[in-house]
Amino acid sequence: MCLCTASLDRCSRCDVLLGLPGLHLTDVDATDESVVLDVEACDSLTGCPGCGVIPTGHGRITVTLIDAPSAGRPAHLRWRKHRWICREPACPVVTFTEQNPQVAAPRALLTSRAVSWAIRQLRYE
Repeated sequence: MCLCTASLDRCSRCDVLLGLPGLHLTDVDATDESVVLDVEACDSLTGCPGCGVIPTGHGRITVTLIDAPSAGRPAHLRWRKHRWICREPACPVVTFTEQNPQVAAPRALLTSRAVSWAIRQLRYE
């Protein structure tokens, strides 16, 4: 259970409907043609994947992923990912972004939900 929904005035019910672990829904842009969901993660501590040292924040980048359709409309997920800098001089990793394999694979264009949806569609055909 994430405690930042209360402190940041986020709707925990919207996060439940979103169904993506560790991400919060910040905005929705729905038109007749498509749905765009803006999400971001909590400001949690993480370790450098190279050495385990706690990194320094270096802003955020926005990654747009294709998501499973929502209410019969194409959907996109705009994920504002944390960017981190490892301050350990001996570490080969200089910067990295947050990853969540339950949402999408690293450098993926599709969310895990979109992949599952596509596989289900192929099975029914």
